[in-house]
Amino acid sequence: MIYKDYSWKTYAEGDPKVTGKLDSTIFDKKEGYEVLYLIEKMTEIWKLGDRGSRRKIEKMIYKFLPSDLKKQEEIKNWVRDNWDYY
Repeated sequence: MIYKDYSWKTYAEGDPKVTGKLDSTIFDKKEGYEVLYLIEKMTEIWKLGDRGSRRKIEKMIYKFLPSDLKKQEEIKNWVRDNWDYY
């Protein structure tokens, strides 16, 4: 991870914030495990295996994600729709 000021709380096994598909689960961009999970899922879905793509996703979420987006699926769609702008 590029940024070092995330919080890292423990999640119960199967918690939808860090498992399953990207859906209407509320996302906290300051929580490291949630950010890491979104990065991993997006790179899996879009078949992006390179380090640069992972860093780009993290940067987009950390620096540019609009504050009105709260759900995992909304964030995935925003990253997809704005990929070429960042």
